[in-house]
Amino acid sequence: MFNMFVEKDYYFYIEEFEKYGVRAIYTKKNAGNMSDYCKMTDEKEGTQKQNREKILEKNDLKDKQMVISYQTHTNNIQVIDLNTKNYEFKDIDGFITNRRDIALFTFYADCLPIFVYDIKNRAIGVWHSGWPGTYKGIMKSGLEAMRKTYGTKNKDILMGLGIGIQQENYEVGEDFYNKFCEKFVENSELISKSFKINEKTKKYHFDNIKFNEIMAISLGIKKENIIISLENTWNEMFYSYRREGKKAGRATAM
Repeated sequence: MFNMFVEKDYYFYIEEFEKYGVRAIYTKKNAGNMSDYCKMTDEKEGTQKQNREKILEKNDLKDKQMVISYQTHTNNIQVIDLNTKNYEFKDIDGFITNRRDIALFTFYADCLPIFVYDIKNRAIGVWHSGWPGTYKGIMKSGLEAMRKTYGTKNKDILMGLGIGIQQENYEVGEDFYNKFCEKFVENSELISKSFKINEKTKKYHFDNIKFNEIMAISLGIKKENIIISLENTWNEMFYSYRREGKKAGRATAM
């Protein structure tokens, strides 16, 4: 499935998830900075929390408990269950839950959000996969955590990939390319379909979205159950660390 991310004034949502009563959204820049630990210049204290509250209100979710983390490009997955009392984490880049009173917030400025919904067990997840998370296997870690926690079968998962930076704007060095080649030497398709050479610059470009799509399918996710965004965070409507540098705010995927 492609381009089923539907645009609203302040965010995009995944249409296929709506059919199951699940909100899966990615915010635009005009919704404001969402991350407490990526403060923008002259931003007042508490602005990010207010922005998160506003996006919940716009989605009729203001009664939900916010869950957030200081993300550090790990492959660590946190289960949010009935025993969870603290809703702020560090060194966590993915959440899963079957609670209905929860809003899972993850933060982005080019990295790839991975949305998941277990249709049979009604469990949800959202994972932050920049290239380090992709390299460390957060896709596999997240799916394994869902299997262990909810008995999830990968064939029953609905998955959304995006919104992230597209390959045309994701230039990487030769060391980056070699690092992936060495780790994933046994899966040549991952490399051949995720990297290409820019003929003008002779530089490699990485397709984080395609890499995660191929990885998901290899782990048993049905291709027809994967929704892929064609949007690009290089577009001015989104925050982009590659375009804006350290002054970039962060979108949320929730």
